[in-house]
Amino acid sequence: MEQLWRWRDEGRSIGSLLAIARKMRGLSQTELATMLNVSNANISRIEHGADLRVSTLIEIARALKIEPVLIPKEHLTAVRALLDSIANARNEDEPIQRPRFD
Repeated sequence: MEQLWRWRDEGRSIGSLLAIARKMRGLSQTELATMLNVSNANISRIEHGADLRVSTLIEIARALKIEPVLIPKEHLTAVRALLDSIANARNEDEPIQRPRFD
């Protein structure tokens, strides 16, 4: 799951990143909706770019076992380099796993 942050440079919305995280966890929209006690349609709208409150983002992220983090722009390059070095140290012999989209 730690490789989710790698998708950040592709211009993806928060909703699409949540969809990727959900798929990486092997959950359907219906399963996530049930976990959060919301409608499947609500999850679909969020994943397709509907506005969402910060509290809703945090709820969904925590259900997916991820934590949203705000990083000051001036530190972004250093944080990305650090995350790259951690990912590389953990996966020296393994390629980075990308989610499959069926």
